[in-house]
Amino acid sequence: MDIRRLECFLAVADHLHFGRAADALSLAQSTVSQAVRGLERDLGAPLFERHTRRVRLTVVGQAFLPEARAAYDALAAAYERAQALAREQTEELVVGCPPELGQMLVSRAVPALRRLSPTAVPTFRQLPTLRQMELLRDRRLHAALCWTPELDDTFASTVVQHGRLVAVLPDRHPLGREAEVPLGAIADEPLIGWPREINPKLYDRFAEALRRTGRPLAPAGTVVGGDNVAARVLAGFGVGIVFEHQARREPVPGVRYVPIAEAVPGLDRHLVWRVDERHPALPGFVRVVTALFAETDGLRPVGA
Repeated sequence: MDIRRLECFLAVADHLHFGRAADALSLAQSTVSQAVRGLERDLGAPLFERHTRRVRLTVVGQAFLPEARAAYDALAAAYERAQALAREQTEELVVGCPPELGQMLVSRAVPALRRLSPTAVPTFRQLPTLRQMELLRDRRLHAALCWTPELDDTFASTVVQHGRLVAVLPDRHPLGREAEVPLGAIADEPLIGWPREINPKLYDRFAEALRRTGRPLAPAGTVVGGDNVAARVLAGFGVGIVFEHQARREPVPGVRYVPIAEAVPGLDRHLVWRVDERHPALPGFVRVVTALFAETDGLRPVGA
């Protein structure tokens, strides 16, 4: 049975007019007429009496109508149930994250989440913090993993990692032989960091820490990415500043990565979500990511 023919028959039966039925279905009138004629051929009898100004059901049409409508309604309900089940089986959870977390989240967070929420299908979007927070506010992300975000009552969050800064030094730099370098020592050097617009809150906290040493931040250059910072250092432009996780992920031969002795308060990685977010897989994802950061080798978990 052709479902389109049945749909056209029911529309004509409702409107008793081929033109209005076609409009209701957003089809050409000729398409509706052909569908009804095809159904009549299948049944072996006319379903409508067609007059110049009037259309009405034949005896066969009147007998066919209630069972045809019941069959169509049952099929539509089955289709809707199947769609709902399909959505349940593929509950996409969209998460923002920086590039350095992509591989870890895919290889370790996804299997753990699937054990907790078998219907969840995580999708990770690699974005800077400001963009993550914009999309989270607009409900285009379910959660975000970002550095020192601007939070308000719209959001809930948990700190999953404390950030530690390291100095990127030329191999032969005198400070490269130290286990740690004081923040004040590198403040005397031409500094290569990141642009303020990438994350103003993060930038301002580092600038305030430098100001407390008596040396205000006056960067010799700004770039994005640990490899680009190392390139500027190798080119002789100054001393770089990156996060420890960048140094671990993107080590470059020819430079040394030395931890900065003083911690800069509040340089934390947060897992953030909207307080009104009701995605069924979100609680499990929060548990998985929190545990993952606490036990993953090569990252600095909270309290380390």
